[in-house]
Amino acid sequence: MCVLCYHHRIMKTAICILGLFLSCPLGVARAADYHIKVVEVKPIESYPAQASAGGVTIAANPYMTDEESETAFDVKRLNSRGYLPVHVIIKNDTAYYLTIHTRNVLLFTPNGEQLYSTPATIVVDNVVRAGLTKKDPKKSDEPETLSKKGSPLTDFTSKELVTASIDPGATVDGFLFFFTQPSTKKSSKKNKKNPFASSTLYIPKVEEEGTQRPFGPFTIHLDAAVQGRDVEGGVPEASSRK
Repeated sequence: MCVLCYHHRIMKTAICILGLFLSCPLGVARAADYHIKVVEVKPIESYPAQASAGGVTIAANPYMTDEESETAFDVKRLNSRGYLPVHVIIKNDTAYYLTIHTRNVLLFTPNGEQLYSTPATIVVDNVVRAGLTKKDPKKSDEPETLSKKGSPLTDFTSKELVTASIDPGATVDGFLFFFTQPSTKKSSKKNKKNPFASSTLYIPKVEEEGTQRPFGPFTIHLDAAVQGRDVEGGVPEASSRK
């Protein structure tokens, strides 16, 4: 191979690598800027939207606005993009080891939609490509002690509620993300409709490990959580749990 051809190939490779880096929506610097926030889990009786069956209690806390979602995830306009996070808390007051499979969980909306949850990996892919990750961590309202640096993928997947085991007397929690097509109509905050108003979270069952004996179903009316919190704000939970 001649020296000229060799240098030509090296130059083409370098240009391709640079192009891939520049086309990446997140980039190294922005990934380093992402902060993983911690979310508090309160005693389950403090959540107004909940349902119980056979010694198992499940509570749901919807994050109704972009501002609320920013208290849990270091992203902008998550709700405005159509992703509706719901924090689910499960307490096992039985003497049995239980399992929940979240793939069958549904969100029923007043528009007649039946929404399955969207995997966190898909949410992150869309959020990152849309450039919604916050660029300047110094502008964050979160105290430095309540967050740590990380990646969006690590953050969303670690907080996602997937198939989980629940020990006797234990409490587990995690987020489910539901996607609904965002409205293209412009409306003032005053007239903006709460996306969770008159919605219902339906969890078919929780199973005993081994015997697969079912507990449930759990029908959680989210209006109980919506009441007293308008669509403009009202942080649902302080970010203070590791």
